[in-house]
Amino acid sequence: MSTEPISAADDPAFRAWLRVLSDELDTDLADYLDSPEVLGFLWATFTRNGATPAARFAPLLCTHRRVLADRTVAALLAQVRRDTGRALDVPVFCEPPSGREPTGRLAVGNERVRGVDPVDISVETAEGVQCFLADRDHLVWPLCPDHGVAPHATRTPAGAAWFCSVTSHVVGLLPS
Repeated sequence: MSTEPISAADDPAFRAWLRVLSDELDTDLADYLDSPEVLGFLWATFTRNGATPAARFAPLLCTHRRVLADRTVAALLAQVRRDTGRALDVPVFCEPPSGREPTGRLAVGNERVRGVDPVDISVETAEGVQCFLADRDHLVWPLCPDHGVAPHATRTPAGAAWFCSVTSHVVGLLPS
């Protein structure tokens, strides 16, 4: 008989809980288990709270996503200030879970943030910051130093990054 603690990957109760949450919250949480950050968040929540019902887990997930989005917005706005000398703000809206939005509603500027994984949240948050600054402040930021065009936030094997489509290259990594 092994005395090693059971891991999330092998724990049938954890897997069953994820299936229940996924059904009730209309999002497949098992899709994110390849992300060490998401697996860590889910496993820690499970080990602290047991198989907590979806109605009690959803606010925890909403807060988790909000914290990551706030952190990314702050880092991006600090970079905007360094790059442009302008101190700008971008609103982050968070509505708690409801019957209509079972995992809550999170938006950066006018862009929805639906991700669970920090990389996805970083990409979606960067899109929200970029679009909001362009719409409200007529600021095209950031710019590819080689081509002078705005790169797009995307997921790469290295993580979240600004990607220039002119010659398909990474301009820089995004905070995540």
